[in-house]
Amino acid sequence: MEKLPKIPIKGYAPFDPLKHCMIGSGFEIDWFRDLPIYKNDKIMSPLKRIAEETEEDYQTLDKILTDAGVQTYRAKLDINKVKSLKNIFRPPINPRDHFAVIGETFYAVCGPTEGYANVLKRIDKKNLEIRRVEGAISTSVVVRVGKDLYWDSGELIRDNTERWPLATHSEKTPIDLIKHYTERWESEGYRVHHSKRGYHSDGTFNIVKPGAIVSLHDIQNYDKEFPGWEVLYLPDQSWGAISPFLDMRQKVGGKWWLKGEEHNDELIQFVNTWMNDWVGYVEETVFDVNMLSIDQNTIICNNYNKEVFDFFKKHKVEPIVFNFRHRFFWDGGVHCVTQDLYREGEQTDYFA
Repeated sequence: MEKLPKIPIKGYAPFDPLKHCMIGSGFEIDWFRDLPIYKNDKIMSPLKRIAEETEEDYQTLDKILTDAGVQTYRAKLDINKVKSLKNIFRPPINPRDHFAVIGETFYAVCGPTEGYANVLKRIDKKNLEIRRVEGAISTSVVVRVGKDLYWDSGELIRDNTERWPLATHSEKTPIDLIKHYTERWESEGYRVHHSKRGYHSDGTFNIVKPGAIVSLHDIQNYDKEFPGWEVLYLPDQSWGAISPFLDMRQKVGGKWWLKGEEHNDELIQFVNTWMNDWVGYVEETVFDVNMLSIDQNTIICNNYNKEVFDFFKKHKVEPIVFNFRHRFFWDGGVHCVTQDLYREGEQTDYFA
């Protein structure tokens, strides 16, 4: 068998030219073959639709990136290796939630990573850091802007007993992990900015290019963190677009939504019981700021928005619309379902 070449690793900013990118994958309907619900059409029919349309959309995204000159790699879960659905934390749907490329290191600092081995084994060991620990280092919460890293390390949980400047930590990001990587990155020339909002940054703001940000309201002090940059604030408009979600909201704890199945209690009970870790938290990412830049002049977004597209035009950015139809089931926009592996660019100081 021909040995596959190693994947180059580099990333300093989310708007630098993208050359190598991982794309996630969902589940296959045959995974449920041995379960009693396999013959229950009220459950299996919508699950089959999710499975098929999710894969169709991944292939569409793959083509968008390939046509733009990006080398893509698909994460894939081999169900035969995990033997049972009970052994699956979740399919490799959102690689962004598990990994980070910072500088020339690919960080796999997290818990279960089923489905990603086929990509990880192609990364040279000198560029790879794997640690099986509680917590995660991922570019869903670490935003890279050249020399500056903006890391949301979690909500205020309890006081820290150590005399560490960041006085709090979350259960998902232990204080020793925060301390270790802060010191490491600072030794590599980064300025590390901490926040503790407790949700994914890529669902709340997007650095489109130097000088341009799309954001929800009340996320951070942009005048302080990004002086002189223009920020487009989006109004609370998405709830009206998915108003049927309100019918499911209480039943599912705000975690997921599948259009047309708001009153399918059998499906809701099955997903909440068997797939609870598979779905995300849709209330966290209702707005469409979860976007992926191919370079400073090209960005992939989830749908059309006149205000956003006018902002893009002003900053000479060409949008590509990619409709991930089940993003409200998986809680994943185009940024979540990808993980950039190599971007051109260097550790530039954008605030010098």
